[in-house]
Amino acid sequence: MIKQAIEFILELMNLYITPASSDDAVVPGNIALLDAYNDASADRLTNKVVASVINIQQEATLRNLPRKKPGVSDSGDPVAIAQSPPIYLNLYLLFSANNTKYEDALFYISEVISFFQIEPSFRPNAFPALVPKYPDLQRIEMMTAELYSTTFEELNQIWGVLGGKYVPSALYKLRLIPIQAAPESDASVVRSVRLDQFTN
Repeated sequence: MIKQAIEFILELMNLYITPASSDDAVVPGNIALLDAYNDASADRLTNKVVASVINIQQEATLRNLPRKKPGVSDSGDPVAIAQSPPIYLNLYLLFSANNTKYEDALFYISEVISFFQIEPSFRPNAFPALVPKYPDLQRIEMMTAELYSTTFEELNQIWGVLGGKYVPSALYKLRLIPIQAAPESDASVVRSVRLDQFTN
């Protein structure tokens, strides 16, 4: 689901930034590989905006969801379905403009910010042309992207962990990516209550 969600957004972003080009301006990749020795995979990240997942967190407000949910049987009777609740994730997605010309880097990072200013939230039903390519996104009710402003200290720590030299970048928090791999099972349904046990 993480892979599909990122591909979904990057495809939309590339349509916005380079609508007439077959060469994507924004690609998924590990920005930490740029300074890795003898790593040929870093070559494809040159003159690109590199989208890197640098942190994954569970959404705290959705941790205590119920294990049972209502449903309807084939005969139309109400049933209860037991299933472990999904985990909702927040992805921290770092966009790094790895361009040889500094002016180009500033242009492309501005385009990334402009894209999210126009499209701060994503509902699959709003993008019917893309949904068939990413069928798992049908389970996502809504994704939102917000610019995560870092302090100079946090910025220094991020690039220190990545082990690279700083390039123009923007960090976004992509919220509410669901992960659900648990199977469903039947659960008992309360159909009647004995009142005599509550009377004197």
